Amino acid sequence: MSEENRQENRQESQLPAIRQPEELVPLKLPEAHQRFYDKLRAKIEAFIKDKGVNETVANYILLAPDLFVLLARLLLDKRVGVQAKAVAGIAVAYFITPLDFIPEALVGGVGLLDDVILAVYALRRILVDVDEKIVREHWNGKDDLLSVITKVVKAADDLVGKKIVKKLEEILFRKK
Repeated sequence: MSEENRQENRQESQLPAIRQPEELVPLKLPEAHQRFYDKLRAKIEAFIKDKGVNETVANYILLAPDLFVLLARLLLDKRVGVQAKAVAGIAVAYFITPLDFIPEALVGGVGLLDDVILAVYALRRILVDVDEKIVREHWNGKDDLLSVITKVVKAADDLVGKKIVKKLEEILFRKK
């Protein structure tokens, strides 16, 4: 092998490897998450029917199961970085924990409004680091995800009040 060929081989070995594009494979929701989703959806629908919640508020509350599933799937996706998974984990934990700003145990399904708002703020932060295609791949909601995010952010103050929105932002963005 000539010196020229050796030098060429060395240069090629220093180049970054080109990866073949990966095929996007939809993830199946783990059974525990699916059960949570089904229970949450049924609870919300029963609450809306029993309490006669107005349609606008009902539409925001019904986002909760889809947002939960999206965040849970992002937690499981290997293409999502550690920082984005941490944000998704905070939002999932907030859904599950009985301790939040508007507790469902006291006010029923309306208590999910703060969960929905926190989830949307979390997604805004996640979308800074994660390719939008990956996030959209995990979205099962019927409306466009970015439209949903925009709609919830615009309505947040009216839904739960500025004080609670500020506290939710503090959870995710560490504002003091």
